[in-house]
Amino acid sequence: MWPDRDVCREALRSVEHDDWYKPAHADLAAVIRGMFRAGQTVDAMTAFGQCQAQGFAHIWDAPQLVTLMQTAITPEGARTHANRVRALSGMRKLAVGATRAVQALETGSADETGSVQFAIEALREKCDEAESVILSGNANPDLLGMGEFLAQPSTYDWLVPGLLERMDRVVITGAEGGGKSVLCTQIAACLAGGVHPFTGRVMGDGDKGVRVLVLDCENSPNQSRRRYRWVVERVKHVRKIFDHDPIDWSKQMAIDFRPGGIDLLGSRDRAWIEHSVQAFEPDLVVLGPLYKLHFEDPNAEAPARKVSGVLDGLRERYGFALLTEAHSGKGKTADNAGREVRTVAPVGSSMWLRWPEFGFGLRRAPDDPGEARASIVDVVPWRGAREERAWPNGLSQGSSEQLPWIPDADYYQKMHEEKYQFN
Repeated sequence: MWPDRDVCREALRSVEHDDWYKPAHADLAAVIRGMFRAGQTVDAMTAFGQCQAQGFAHIWDAPQLVTLMQTAITPEGARTHANRVRALSGMRKLAVGATRAVQALETGSADETGSVQFAIEALREKCDEAESVILSGNANPDLLGMGEFLAQPSTYDWLVPGLLERMDRVVITGAEGGGKSVLCTQIAACLAGGVHPFTGRVMGDGDKGVRVLVLDCENSPNQSRRRYRWVVERVKHVRKIFDHDPIDWSKQMAIDFRPGGIDLLGSRDRAWIEHSVQAFEPDLVVLGPLYKLHFEDPNAEAPARKVSGVLDGLRERYGFALLTEAHSGKGKTADNAGREVRTVAPVGSSMWLRWPEFGFGLRRAPDDPGEARASIVDVVPWRGAREERAWPNGLSQGSSEQLPWIPDADYYQKMHEEKYQFN
């Protein structure tokens, strides 16, 4: 029987099946792990019995297992040996990635950029695999007991108190001309300027601005420049009214464009986004619209799931909140008053309905005058919010002295509650 059973079991658990160089060793490790799970005694004869039962007797016979047990390392060295097996596995994975990258660069193609991107992708994939192998050495993960977990204080990392927290995902939907792009611009510019995006009041002492990165995958630079100039001037005016100093807009906001859309299923555009985030270190990323983030069938779930995985990976690595927009469908539904109205759910894969923490649609209000661009809208949630947040129920066009969209009158009273203030 193996001495110090627990030490040996945990060391063996830390080595994955494909970390073993020889398939025979991988098969034997799987047999012994199964015996540990079942609480069985592990020695040469019991292991041979399990090898027979699982069809491995042609690989491992009893004398081989006896010899293996006699030459085995001591339990004290089990963790060190497991670390070495994983390290060698990581080295092999890196070697495979390097070989593929060299082959891609040496063979080349008419599209040299494509060869470089393939090499980068091969290296990144194998680097990730190798890192995963090394990190898996913690066979005893740092699990937190529920009592300890609940004893820790609950805190918020607000970008806007009561409205938007770091790591949140928000999707704004609406019909063409419904004001969703203006609202996203307003939220972005206000946060950069330290202004609450709905009350129009400067937050804190005027020093609560966050860094905002805008990656516009639909509009041309000229189109975005006109819209952002208009909204930024409104934010500047608000800061001036409340007697706060101007901010350095280039320090607080950055923008880049891909009017033709991007393909987050490919390495080139994934690298573009990641490099942009690395360079600017934003607190909020404004990206989209959703349908311009890949070139596959917009209604298919598989590409949508992969795109969401890319975005979630970036959020996890860099710790930003994400704001994006999507077109709403043209179908009809009934509102709370029983009136037939246009749906506000995003078009495309149903996965987007489940993905964000918060999803809101802008729908023309019954008292909207009906011009080409909506001026009075209801703010309608299309997914159940994961937490209560202070989003307005309706918006209307502001005057030239106000933000483009201003909330209903009762919203201001709601925001006076203490929990929605910066300390």
